[in-house]
Amino acid sequence: MSIDSNRVIQSIRRKAGLESYVTPSAFESQDPLIQMEIDEEASREPLIESAGETYGRPISVCFAGVGTCGVNILMSLKAQNSSNDMVDFVGINSDGGSIKELEKNGFKNNIALSGGDSYYLGAGGDLKTAKDLGEKYYDKFKQRFKNVDLALVVTGMGGGTGTGVAPLVAKAAKEVQNEKRNSLTIGVATMPSGIEADRREIATLGIEELKKYVDALIVIDQMNLLDVLDQENASMDEADDLIDSRFEIVLQSIMDTITNYTKRNIDFADICSTLKASGDSIITTVEASAGNVEDIKKELALAVNDKLLVNHSNKIASRLMIYQFYEQGYSERSHYEVVSEIQRLFNWTKGEDGYYRCVLENPPEGTVKFLKVGNGSGDEYKGKTKVIVIAGGFINKNAGKTTKAEIPVLKPRIETFRQIESIRQTEKLEPLPEKLVSQPQPQSQSQPQTHPQEVSSLEQLLNEFSL
Repeated sequence: MSIDSNRVIQSIRRKAGLESYVTPSAFESQDPLIQMEIDEEASREPLIESAGETYGRPISVCFAGVGTCGVNILMSLKAQNSSNDMVDFVGINSDGGSIKELEKNGFKNNIALSGGDSYYLGAGGDLKTAKDLGEKYYDKFKQRFKNVDLALVVTGMGGGTGTGVAPLVAKAAKEVQNEKRNSLTIGVATMPSGIEADRREIATLGIEELKKYVDALIVIDQMNLLDVLDQENASMDEADDLIDSRFEIVLQSIMDTITNYTKRNIDFADICSTLKASGDSIITTVEASAGNVEDIKKELALAVNDKLLVNHSNKIASRLMIYQFYEQGYSERSHYEVVSEIQRLFNWTKGEDGYYRCVLENPPEGTVKFLKVGNGSGDEYKGKTKVIVIAGGFINKNAGKTTKAEIPVLKPRIETFRQIESIRQTEKLEPLPEKLVSQPQPQSQSQPQTHPQEVSSLEQLLNEFSL
């Protein structure tokens, strides 16, 4: 992404309250990260040269916008960028008008969907029509993603084309990757806002279908959009920019990682190890002044707990990648504090030695733990620090633990004890013994019954289960 795009992203994030404003001139020494592919014959040539990929062949990256939302994201990026230096973008939609707009804006490698009597007029919110179109063009999707190492499938859920076609686009991308170790298909999708609540059910179905075919999925939920804007008179354009910024941050975070080379480097293979088959994920970048470590910790907390992302606060990230950039002379202690704060935010366990570890109790079979920490310095980070965070493999903190929902057999027993206690207090009977027997038997209303199995006291049980 180019200099102008960086400036726009910084401005949007500042307005959203996600980070402190950073002067765009800090980026002026950087070369453009991504380039647009124009010639169809040249479309198989990799576009992105990564410092961290294999020596012989650079990485090929494709950003596919599916449906109206996906196409709008592509055009938004174009409007915010004064040059034609972009990722290999492809627009996929059943609305011929949107494809024409993409072509006017310089996007040439699009796939217009038409079938039956639709004639490029859209899917009309009909899932069957959209899925039929996806099946019809499936081989073309596969051809478009041939030799692509990193595919990003961007869409909005709750309508027709995005909900019905995006999963098939992702499936095609995964199929042609041929299970290569160093390849990824990432989905980035929006959920409808509150005023479109009736569409959330179908959107949820679309999300679940998309999840089957992507390695990692980032869901941008617009339900809390008004809370995040936090302005009574915020415009609709500002709301759209806020959503667009989340897509841009995902793309920029990945590109910054694979196009930078540092002494302690993170490469594309590390991203693959973090996100391969990781499910729900978070990809974000934050920036702050270098002078106070608390500033960057505050920005990290805001980004990880972003109300526009799915809430992962009750989960442990089993895979974590942290890449920090800073000015020359940055404090090693501050770097340790930043990394530790990220580990804490993702519910890692602090040991007696003061360091955090990913502790999982009885994790699901096949769970993979992975941690990669990289860092680098340079003149472009004078007075500031930037942190890229990629997290995936989320597991519930209570995984493997016994929960209330898993022990319904105790509920009748506790209800019986409640009845006993009520009778005891009413009839002024002697207190219950410290140890009771637990198998509940039919009882009269005049006296408590005894039970043949030993359990904890009534008070302990009621306190433990809060029933």
